[in-house]
Amino acid sequence: MAGQPEPDHVEGTQLCNEEATGRTLPAGRRVQRTVNFDQGVLERARAAAAHLSAHEPGAGVRSLADIVNPAVAERVAELEERFNAGRPFDPVYRLPPGRPAKS
Repeated sequence: MAGQPEPDHVEGTQLCNEEATGRTLPAGRRVQRTVNFDQGVLERARAAAAHLSAHEPGAGVRSLADIVNPAVAERVAELEERFNAGRPFDPVYRLPPGRPAKS
């Protein structure tokens, strides 16, 4: 649905309840986001996705998303375990514009 906020989070961002707005999205729904990658990491990931999708169907990689989604999920689980007693962080639906202030 167009115009619906998507969960988002920036490391170190503190939001007040009135700033964290939106609604819960259905599980499993794919959304397109803009993310900045280090160029070398992106080039390697693209090369892996292209090679594996064409030559190694058993790898289960058909697109860049098949590499990125599990990697992000694993990292978030590590952060939840380390910094939030293994529980999911509170959802954030909209962030204030700009970069967070350095501590």
